[in-house]
Amino acid sequence: MQIVKKEFKPGIIILELGGPLQMGVECKQLELAFDQLLRDGQISVVLDLSKLSKLDSGGLGKIVNCFSRLKTAGGALCLAGTTGMIDGVLKLAHADRFLKSYPTAREAAESFSSSSASPASQIGLDS
Repeated sequence: MQIVKKEFKPGIIILELGGPLQMGVECKQLELAFDQLLRDGQISVVLDLSKLSKLDSGGLGKIVNCFSRLKTAGGALCLAGTTGMIDGVLKLAHADRFLKSYPTAREAAESFSSSSASPASQIGLDS
């Protein structure tokens, strides 16, 4: 799996994931990327899944784990580019109920700065 880190604007990071996100090495790669983000104090993160080719239960679990770690740190995680099978996996597991998804990474990143609300309300957890 390829992970490309981009800074949309100061404090808002986009991670583009390419290839499969499956149990094992790919999950560990994502975990290490989030370890670094948290060490750097970067807690507003967009996961761009538009180039993701496969997502299994291990990969979904790792995304949920990353979401939880960011939320605990006072941040938020949004998804972007979820289509086809990836979108189906999120809906099947009901992860779409708490993982906010946008059509594009730009729209997801702009959602952080367009609202003065807390990260929890941006992702619909405090309603």
